[in-house]
Parts: sequence; C-alpha cells; structure tokens
Amino acid sequence: MTRKELTFTRIIRSRGMGVLIGLAAVFMTLQAQFAGKIAHIGDFRTVAFPTPSAWLPEGSISMWANIIVVLATGAVMIIINRHFNLLRTTSAFFAAYFVFVTACTPAVMGQLGASSLLALIMMGAVWLIFSIYNQRISSRRVFLAFFLIGLGQLTEYTFALYIPVFIAALGQMRVFTFKKILAAILGNITPAWITWGLGLIPEPEIPQFCFTPPSMLLADGADWPMLSAAALTLLAGFVFGNLNLIKIIGFNAQARAYNGVLTLLSIATGIFAIVNFTNLPLYITLLNACVAFQVGHFFRFTVMRRGYIAVVVLMAAYFGIYMWGMLS
Repeated sequence: MTRKELTFTRIIRSRGMGVLIGLAAVFMTLQAQFAGKIAHIGDFRTVAFPTPSAWLPEGSISMWANIIVVLATGAVMIIINRHFNLLRTTSAFFAAYFVFVTACTPAVMGQLGASSLLALIMMGAVWLIFSIYNQRISSRRVFLAFFLIGLGQLTEYTFALYIPVFIAALGQMRVFTFKKILAAILGNITPAWITWGLGLIPEPEIPQFCFTPPSMLLADGADWPMLSAAALTLLAGFVFGNLNLIKIIGFNAQARAYNGVLTLLSIATGIFAIVNFTNLPLYITLLNACVAFQVGHFFRFTVMRRGYIAVVVLMAAYFGIYMWGMLS
C-alpha cells in the first residue's frame, strides 16, 4: 500500500469519520422525510401491547425516535466490541457503517417500528450472553437476556423465533445446564406473566399469520430499492463471513465462541428474512447490525491489503440504492 492509501485508511477508521458518516445517515433520513419517500410500514403481529409503529404519530417525531433507537443500537455494538475485544480494534467504523446502510433504506430508518426495536433488544441480549462465558453463577443474566426477548414478544410475536437461537448461544457460552435453561424459560414468560397477571392489558389476541407471495412484492416497483438493499446485505454477510472464517478459526476458544454466537444470529436472521418474506422489513436493521460486525472483521484483517476498496465500493452500492429510491 502507498502512503496515501495508508492515510486514507486511517481516516476512514478514525472516530471523526465515524461521526461524519453518522451525521450523513441522519441527513439522508431527513432528506427522505422531506421528499416524502418514507413509505409507511405497519406492524400487525402483536399479541398484547400496541405495535411499535403505533406508539407515535407518523412524521418527524416517529423519525427522530427511530434515529435515536438506531444510534443506541450502534452504541451498544461499540460497547460489545470494546468490552469483549471482538474485532481486535477500537475503531467504531463498523457501527457507523451500520447506521449508514440502515439509512439507505428510508422506510426502515425513517419511522419507529419493530425492526429497530428488534435490533436494539437483540444486541442487548448478545451483550448479556457474552458476559456469562464459562461462568457458573450467571442465571440472573440469562434470565434478563430472555426477559428482554419475552418483552419484545408482547409487541411483535416474531421475537419468539430467536428463542432457539439464544438457547443455542448458551451452549456456545459453555453454560448449557438445566438451571440456565430454567432461567431462560422463566425470563421469557415473566413479561407476559406480569402484564396479564396484574391485568395491565386485555386478554391476548390470537396471532394473525399472513403470507404475501413474493411475486406481489416484486411487482411493486416502489419496493425494489428495499429488496435490493436486503439482498446486498445478505450477499455481503455471506461473502465477508466466509472470508473472515479462516482468520476467526485461529482465535482462542472464547473469541471463537463470541463470533460463533454472532454468526448464528446472522444466519438465523438471514433465513428468517428469506422464509418470512412478508415480514422482510422487520429483519433489515438487525441484519445490518450482524453484517456490520463481519465488515468490521474484514476491514481489520485486510487493513494493510487495500481492504478499504471493498468497503468503500459496498457503501457506494448502498448509496446508489438510496438514490434509486429517492429518484423513483
């Protein structure tokens, strides 16, 4: 690499550039709001509390609330990385990347919905799960992690799909015991137990399942930018995940366990997004967060081998999708 390339790489990985990328993401969302390009995505898969999309009136309030939730998710990702040395670097570029690519899907970034709530809760649960690696006395944190998932289920029952994922994560963390499984079960049912036991909400509604044929979504040209962004994220996760695999195998057992949990979460979210095609917007924010860790790994592993080229090209592709949506 030339001296100019090294300088450019350092600039991209710097804290200042991370802040600028985050500000650019906020500006892009504001532009989409002003241009009326934020299509409403209604949540209807609730069994108890009102769906997140109904918490606030549509418009600027909902947009700013969602931006705060997405930024909070990025902050939790940074804390996870620094506390557990996940990416072997203190650079926050991967979190800025996450915020940027999410902003390239204005329908997801520009309004408060279950998608951002899912990402924040899952990253919080990952933080708790990471903290119990090979610790015998950890039932309270297992309880809390599954309590968060159970709380999410009251507003969006699709959260329940992640229960087996985090049960498997207990095995990755070497705490897969009867006591921990019991703590997970109790944690998951406690939110419903409290709300219905105290009569805080009416009797639960029967979940409404629906299926939209992919051909119907593909026929609407307005959905193509969002579908393209999701497809690009899935492709990026597959490519970077495989490229990082050889390096990650060389890590110690604890680091491999951490990355194994993230890989499991990434694969599960990708599968859910493909199979549950009707509910695709729900998974986009979490999928972006999972893939952002893979991009961070790749950039760290190839920092001296022009890795910035692939990352910049990828971000340019997302920005192209954003402009496609703005001009369509």
